[in-house]
Amino acid sequence: MEFSSLIDVCIKALKGFDADTQAADIRLQETLDSYRHLQDSDENFVIEVFSGCVRHHNLLVVTVENFFLDEGKKMLRKDTILYRIFSYLILFRLDDLGFSTFEKFVAKHDNLKMHLFLSYLFDLPKLQSWLKGKWCNIYDAKFVEESILPNLLNNMDSALKLIANLKDKLENKPQPKKQPSFTQPQPFNLTKVKPRSVPLPEPVPKVKTTNTIPSTTYKSPREEMELAKRKEEHRKRSEQMLDRVRSLSANHTKTAKSMKTQERLNTIVKEGDAQLKFDSYKAKPVPKKIMENAQPIKLNAAAILREDALYAKKEEEELKKIVGVLSGEGTDDDFQSWKRQRDEELRLEEAEERIRKKMIGLISYEEAMLAKQKLTENNKQKVKKLKIEADKMLKEYLRSQLQLEEEIREKVLSIQEGHQQAKDAQLKLTEMKRKMVQEVHAESKALMQIAVEEAAKEMERKMKMIQEIRAFDRTPTSTEKFVDLTSTAGYGFLCEMSIAELRERIALIKEEKAQELEEKRGDILAEKVSYKKMIEKKLEAISHNRGIISQESAKVMEEKKKLKSPPQVRSSSIDAMQKKLEEKRAERMKYRSSEQMTMNSLPVKRTVNLEAEKRAMEERRWKELERTRERVAQMSTKTVGYRDTLLT
Repeated sequence: MEFSSLIDVCIKALKGFDADTQAADIRLQETLDSYRHLQDSDENFVIEVFSGCVRHHNLLVVTVENFFLDEGKKMLRKDTILYRIFSYLILFRLDDLGFSTFEKFVAKHDNLKMHLFLSYLFDLPKLQSWLKGKWCNIYDAKFVEESILPNLLNNMDSALKLIANLKDKLENKPQPKKQPSFTQPQPFNLTKVKPRSVPLPEPVPKVKTTNTIPSTTYKSPREEMELAKRKEEHRKRSEQMLDRVRSLSANHTKTAKSMKTQERLNTIVKEGDAQLKFDSYKAKPVPKKIMENAQPIKLNAAAILREDALYAKKEEEELKKIVGVLSGEGTDDDFQSWKRQRDEELRLEEAEERIRKKMIGLISYEEAMLAKQKLTENNKQKVKKLKIEADKMLKEYLRSQLQLEEEIREKVLSIQEGHQQAKDAQLKLTEMKRKMVQEVHAESKALMQIAVEEAAKEMERKMKMIQEIRAFDRTPTSTEKFVDLTSTAGYGFLCEMSIAELRERIALIKEEKAQELEEKRGDILAEKVSYKKMIEKKLEAISHNRGIISQESAKVMEEKKKLKSPPQVRSSSIDAMQKKLEEKRAERMKYRSSEQMTMNSLPVKRTVNLEAEKRAMEERRWKELERTRERVAQMSTKTVGYRDTLLT
């Protein structure tokens, strides 16, 4: 622990300690308990200093009081305990402590305090004259000369050096640097190496000859090779048989197709490939508004010829189709009607399957709800039984508790009687002690009165001297100095001005800056107003455009809904499931109505309380809404007033 912290612990232990009213051991133990982190050596130091200061209290008080009267007139009285601790260390423990350790204690405190106190205590003429006499009034002269003065005289030279160093520090004198001690080279003390004996060579060990590795180690057995060969032959034979069967089946199922079917297959394949081209470019159609309001395009000769060729090509294709129909070829209309019919059937089947799954889900939901309601009913019955059993157990428990309390009450009464007898005996003992203390107090009071009278006389003499000194110090001296704020310093500079002129210039500059700031605020507010108007116009245009787009999207959605309207599906299985669903729902509603009847049978008082709480909650909500509206209105009025002031 640091030296300053140890001194602080000792000061805390001695501060407020009175040996007449408090035991020293208890006080020391309380201080050590508050500083549990102290090491054993630190605890021993604190115990030694505390016990020494208590033992030699009168001597230390006399030494410190004389210091305040002689040297420490400018020092504070709150450092009295600090000076007592240092007095004890110097007078009784300086040789045991060591002067180097004592210097570390001194270095951790104020230089001025330590300089004055050490110069007072290590002053040889004072020690030999009246300070020694004061100590001899308390202790024997032999004890003072043999135990106290040797500690001071043996360390006088070191103390004077320490006092000189403290004085140099107070006067800010540079400290002399210690001259470094240079190392002196010395020859190495090497021992002579003894000659080593040449060791005899070790015999070379003979390597044993190893047997050669047999050739069968790296070869697989003959049986495995034969098995692998047979597996390979069987695999090749099975592959040949599989190829033969495949070729026979392909030739058997192969049939010749007509040209007409071949063309239709090709067209179907091309249509499928065309649908699979997702990344190909798709041209967007021209909007209808542009086509309606568009002006007729003036065609040139090349455009007219291209359009004529296009129409001629279309006419040839139509003629080919008519000729094919007349010759007995079929058309795509039958296929398209069959495809439409097939799609409608698939759509009806999907809708029926969807409705069936939905019905199954609803029926399972109703069954689950019924099972849950039945389970809750069973749980309620169980809870009623448990409540009856719990009431019985509670009554038995209360009966046993009453018996136990009665027994405890009787025991407490008997114990209280014993306590009362002990208290009476203790009161008698305290009365005897009080009488003895009063007698001792009266004797000590008489002795104290005599000591107080003597101290009052001494104090009166000292107060007279202090009054004379203070009266001398309070003689009035004029320290006023007149300052003219309108005059310059007179240094001869061109920009020289008085304090009054400087204040006026600063005030003018502040007014100009405030005016510029107000102008900037007005410009910013005007820009904000114009920007707000522009934003409002854009919002109106955006809302108008959105309304038009929403109308168009609504029309498109209506058309899509018409196309996506689900088909009407009727079947016996769905009707049976619907009937079953209605039965389950009716049964669940029946259970629900019975539960509501039980809920309605609750006491009227509870319902009234619930309604009152609901009304109070609504009133609080409305009040909060009104407060928020008032707050918003106040803020808006403030902002409007601020804008008006800026604009004006």
